[in-house]
Amino acid sequence: MRSIGALVALCLGVFVSGPGSAQESSSFPDQLVAQNLATVGRAAAADSAPRPPWSAIGRVNRRPGGFCSGTLIAPDKVLTTANCLWDRSMGRWFAASDLHFLAGYHLGSVIEHRGVLAMEIPESVEINRRGYPKRPRNDWAVLTLDRPIAANGKIRPIKKIRLSKRPRPGRLGPLVRAGFSPLRPHALTTARCRAVAFFNGSALMHSCSAVKAESGFPILVKTGAGWRVLGLQMTTFNRNKKSNGIGMALLVTAMSTSVQIRY
Repeated sequence: MRSIGALVALCLGVFVSGPGSAQESSSFPDQLVAQNLATVGRAAAADSAPRPPWSAIGRVNRRPGGFCSGTLIAPDKVLTTANCLWDRSMGRWFAASDLHFLAGYHLGSVIEHRGVLAMEIPESVEINRRGYPKRPRNDWAVLTLDRPIAANGKIRPIKKIRLSKRPRPGRLGPLVRAGFSPLRPHALTTARCRAVAFFNGSALMHSCSAVKAESGFPILVKTGAGWRVLGLQMTTFNRNKKSNGIGMALLVTAMSTSVQIRY
């Protein structure tokens, strides 16, 4: 059996089982409302809307289709993955105008809907033939929204946390993986878990249940000041090829400050 370190090294070096981006035929609010609320009703969806901090986790929808998860980390900033922003069919980056952020999305209802003005991605990022960054630590992006989302009783940003030094995994607070899965694309999926091991200062192994093709899922950690974004889900080493395996997250600490901006 391979050690955890060997698995992490394999993933960081080759990344053969990336998260992928879920695909859908309908991606924008009006279409989704018509498609998803036919049976549950608009009022029922509104009553079930997520509350802070979970409402800060929404969907990044792409034109003409497909989505991934994104997290509001500031009034006008959303953290997601770089692979979500790569148009595989065209071999290029999506334009910012092709992207929309749906905060607090639930069964076709949204708390806030914003367009995207710009995308920040790592300056050195290179995309392979499968549509993923060649270096997994470059698989992150920050979107700038066309209008800020003001903090209120329904939604507020979740701040990032940069670890100045690595604590023992057992001393790290409770973790939660959250986002929109291809298995449940219209409702937030969450899983509580714990830290397993740090690797090379850039990755964290965790016990969060996950499946393949989950893109942009944040890994949150509970601190004395509330929930914080610790990293982004990268991949999972599943025992049964579906769930309940060991996952790996890219730490916010490892995200480069050298970026390129695309519009």
